[in-house]
Amino acid sequence: MDPTFSHPHWIVAGLLLILAGFWLFRWSRRNSAAGEIAAATTEAAINKLLKNPPAKVPAGAQSPAKKRAAANFRNAMAQLAGIVGLLMLIAGLVYAVFGIFYPGE
Repeated sequence: MDPTFSHPHWIVAGLLLILAGFWLFRWSRRNSAAGEIAAATTEAAINKLLKNPPAKVPAGAQSPAKKRAAANFRNAMAQLAGIVGLLMLIAGLVYAVFGIFYPGE
């Protein structure tokens, strides 16, 4: 199989898909809820160790349920973006390989 490079548009589209997929995958890793869950777990463990009561919520602050709902939505969107990013990486590789090796005539 000799490389023919007869489809430069496919190669460019593949490279763009790879870059977009990598960007989405990185964005989803940054916006996952793992750090938030770890911080909340650590805070709860320290409060239990020191026998401190839970912190009082100020009157103007959002309720914990609304904060949790926003965090759940952000986590779901991050997971979706990660899946889409991974699929875009795979599709970009396929496009680039077909653009290089597919004779098409």
